Amino acid sequence: MALNAHNVLQSAWQSQFGTAVATSTVKLQNVSSFKLTPDFETRALSQLRGTLAPTHETVLNSYKSNASFEVSDESFEDINYWLDSMFGAATPGGAGPYTRAYAAPTTAQPAPHFMTLQWGQTNEVWQMQDASVTTLTLSGANNTGVQVGGSLIGGKVIEGALQALNDRTTTSKPTGCMASLAIDAWDGTAGTTTVAASAFSWELTVNANREYRSYLGECTPSAYNDKPWSGQLKLSMELNNTTDDYLIAMLAATNAILQKQVQIKYTTGSAGTLRTFQIQFAGHSMSAPELFQDRNGVMTYDLVLDGVYNPTLANWLKIDTTSNISALA
Repeated sequence: MALNAHNVLQSAWQSQFGTAVATSTVKLQNVSSFKLTPDFETRALSQLRGTLAPTHETVLNSYKSNASFEVSDESFEDINYWLDSMFGAATPGGAGPYTRAYAAPTTAQPAPHFMTLQWGQTNEVWQMQDASVTTLTLSGANNTGVQVGGSLIGGKVIEGALQALNDRTTTSKPTGCMASLAIDAWDGTAGTTTVAASAFSWELTVNANREYRSYLGECTPSAYNDKPWSGQLKLSMELNNTTDDYLIAMLAATNAILQKQVQIKYTTGSAGTLRTFQIQFAGHSMSAPELFQDRNGVMTYDLVLDGVYNPTLANWLKIDTTSNISALA
């Protein structure tokens, strides 16, 4: 009998698209949910054979896969695996702790860091090659850690094998009490104007609009491309004398579109023990919020911004991390 509680997710980096690495090098131990779906494109042939049978022949056109994952409490270290997979491999800086910088693509096609995943338990393991994160949701609240979720696309799924990998005990996790929020003018500097005692939670969604493709003579994907990325940031705000300024600007007589730069930063430790996770997001309010919501008797509203390129930030989305991990195994 196979029990869900025995399942684990392991990973290995691929050096190129289309070439699986069957020997995992890391256990993605913080994952709380994972669902893997092989995806067949098939045809049932329609033929005049003088019969009422549904068909006499079927054909497999192509074969790929998709998956979804959730991490209920991610660490400063392991969040880099998902970011590398979506944005591309970041070069670590420093000599400990180590910094990594990620940015949404603007002109060049990104080079995602493809993974071969092993999912399951002893005698029931399934391998997904060419896996990359194509949609990513990051979120946090005053009384939670940082949650990560999203969808992956991949190539073939075949029977796999787990490696004897130990749990890692040198990771640390961000919590809501480590977080700070800053909201700045469109032509200002992100991270300058702190907004204290106002926000309850945040959620960032990013879509790479990534697609895999195959050519004549191929049944599995051999290439990929991204269409323009999109993203949205939602902040749950208490209504007070600071946060009502955003509503006043948004709902003024001219009904202007609110334009803001937002920084969310988690920080703990110092010097060699410094750990950080930072999001810088530039966006416009493309829709007005409901006035108002209720949070345990307190008036709140959701400030929602859609990603828009900002010339001062030179992007619309940047994510930076500081952790004790020098190389992502």
